Amino acid sequence: MPDTSPDTRTASRTVLITGATGGVGRPLARRLLQDGWRVHTAYRRPADAEELAAEGFLPVALDLTDEESVTAAADTVGPRLDALVNCAGIVVQGPLELVPGPELRRQLDVNVLGQLSVTRAVLPALRASGGGRIVNVGAVTSLVSVPFAGPVAASKAAFASLNDALRMELRPQGVTVSLVLPGAMDTEVFAKADKAMADVGWVGSPGTQHHYARALEEFRKASARMKPGPVAPAVDAIHKALTARRPAARYITGRDGRAVAALRFLPTGLRDGLLSRAVGLGPKAFAPK
Repeated sequence: MPDTSPDTRTASRTVLITGATGGVGRPLARRLLQDGWRVHTAYRRPADAEELAAEGFLPVALDLTDEESVTAAADTVGPRLDALVNCAGIVVQGPLELVPGPELRRQLDVNVLGQLSVTRAVLPALRASGGGRIVNVGAVTSLVSVPFAGPVAASKAAFASLNDALRMELRPQGVTVSLVLPGAMDTEVFAKADKAMADVGWVGSPGTQHHYARALEEFRKASARMKPGPVAPAVDAIHKALTARRPAARYITGRDGRAVAALRFLPTGLRDGLLSRAVGLGPKAFAPK
C-alpha cells in the first residue's frame, strides 16, 4: 500500500507544470505556490507570461512540439528540479473515418511525443534533486475507449504505456512516476476541440460525411447532456502524488472516471453496447436522414 502521509520536505521545492494555463494546471500551480513551492509554469502564448508572473509564478516559454523550445525550457528551469507535472494536452475527436490525418498526428505529437520530450529534457535535473517526481495527467479513456473519442483515447493509452515503462526505468534511479486518470472535467478543452474540428473540417466524400451526419448529431446531443465533474479531485490527486512519502502508481479520479474504468471488467459486447448507447449510437444512428 502506498504511504499517503505527507512528505514534509516541501519547503523551497521546485516544480515545472506543463499546461499551466489550463483548467487543471492553473489551480494546481496556485495550490503549490501557497505551499511554498517555486512553481515554473509553462506557456505557449506570449500574452500569458505577464499574467503568470503577476501571480508569482516563474513563466517558462514552451512549445511541446519544438525540440529547440523544449531544450530552452529545460535550460530556463535550471540544473535542479524536484518535480515535473505533465498537464498539457489537446483533444481531437470524431469518427476515425472522418478525422484528417494531420489532426491525428497532431494529437499524438502533443499528447505523447511532446510530453516525453519534456520529460527527457528535465530528467537530469530531476535526478539532481535526489528524489525527483514525475506526475503525468492522462485520462480514464486510456483504459476504455469511447466511440468518436478514438484519437484522444489512443494518445492517452500510448501515454499510459510510456508512463508505465518510465516508472520501472526510473525507480532504481530515485525518480518516482505517477499517473493520474481523471474522468471528464469541466474545462475548456472540449470546446476548443469542437472549434478546432469545425475550423479544419472532416475528410471523406460528401456521401461518407452524410453517412455520419445523424450519428454526429446524436453524439452532440448526448455530450450536451453529460455533466463534467470538477477539476478538484484531479488537483488533489496530483498534489498527493507530489507530497506523499510513497505515492501510488495510479490515481483514478472523479465519479465518472471510476465508473468508466470499471467498465473494462465487463464482457466486451456488453461494454460496447453501454458505451455506444451513452453517446447516442443506437441501431439507427447511421441511417440516412
